Amino acid sequence: MDLMRNNNLITNIIKDVLNKVSYILVWSDTNTMSRNDSDNYKVDKKVNQELLEHTLYLIDQILEMNPHEILIMDNEGNFPKQDNPLIRVIPSYQTYDFTKERPDWLNEINIDDYYEDKKMNHAKCLAMAYNHGIIESSGDYLVLQHNDTKYLPNFSMRDMLVELISKDYEYITIDKKPVKLEELSDYEYFADCYWFLCRKDFYSKHNIWVDWIRGDNNHLATITCKDKGLKYLHLPGFYETYETDRPEFNNKYFFETKCGNLHTLNDRPFLIHRKGGTGLYRILEEKR
Repeated sequence: MDLMRNNNLITNIIKDVLNKVSYILVWSDTNTMSRNDSDNYKVDKKVNQELLEHTLYLIDQILEMNPHEILIMDNEGNFPKQDNPLIRVIPSYQTYDFTKERPDWLNEINIDDYYEDKKMNHAKCLAMAYNHGIIESSGDYLVLQHNDTKYLPNFSMRDMLVELISKDYEYITIDKKPVKLEELSDYEYFADCYWFLCRKDFYSKHNIWVDWIRGDNNHLATITCKDKGLKYLHLPGFYETYETDRPEFNNKYFFETKCGNLHTLNDRPFLIHRKGGTGLYRILEEKR
């Protein structure tokens, strides 16, 4: 009886929150990438067009899930205007001239470690834009997501919310990012924002914002949860063991490696990550 009561409670909760998810995407193109790292990234109009087409396709996929809202954090200032009221295009970090202005939202972001505007890189600009999106969001739940991802048929956000709520996870992510600094080797893996689900208050509750020195989003999410003994879930996929195991993992589920990095929930494929970064340096097949 208790099990049935708990299942009914979870079902009612899920029905109530399915349309309360804010999806946060960061838009940048090869112009942005080249400004941040001209040694490795060059302006490429073909990549920009493919990036835009894929981002618009992803937005359509998200709209099918009845979202609370979709926030496009525009780091280049050129994302097309959207007529759908559920889609908000918001100029973000890279669009500001800090010699002339400091936006009010930036004062609401807590930045871990040393902050210096002059030492920019692409990861830092993404971190600022994602956290700007968290401030702007109004849903009860957040999905921070790279725009080189693609949902697979029959994916259910309900399944994700059941996992998050019923098992009391602080976050669920597809990424298991290997630790780069030896002094942090005890943590084994970090999270990133390739696809990251949490409650709206996760960041403020634990004072998790921009992990500036380590360079990538959400390393502090894993560090904080592990240090506090909180539950989190890194789903199987690209870094489940080693990068070289990716073809074998994809083939197990009948996906070709060239499609991207496969991720699963409860042994069911749900997302492909094309592994180009939010700037999508390698979004085209010839760029992979």
